[in-house]
Amino acid sequence: MVTTGLRAPLPAVSTWDAPRPPLRLAEVPPPPPGEVIPGYGYVVISPGERLTIAGHLLAIHEPDGPALQMRRSWPFLAVNDRACEWCHNPWPCSAASWAEQVQVDAFGWAL
Repeated sequence: MVTTGLRAPLPAVSTWDAPRPPLRLAEVPPPPPGEVIPGYGYVVISPGERLTIAGHLLAIHEPDGPALQMRRSWPFLAVNDRACEWCHNPWPCSAASWAEQVQVDAFGWAL
């Protein structure tokens, strides 16, 4: 070992060369039980809050037109090209589908 002034003795061999055990991942607890809600992300909520959010999503995610539209050209075609007024995705959007399924699970039908 080499001593230098008032410092502690330094090792003669570098410690960078010494083998070290492989790093382990930290123990991370699993997330609490929740679900992914369209537009909200992964949320942990009670059943009552789940129904409230479903009602909110059904209130704002609505189709932008009638179910069938008649084209004014020959031949007359019935076309269903609706989109959601809120998110502009093809109807039914993922948020409306999720909210309707929540209400069907709770009440047996969608409100």
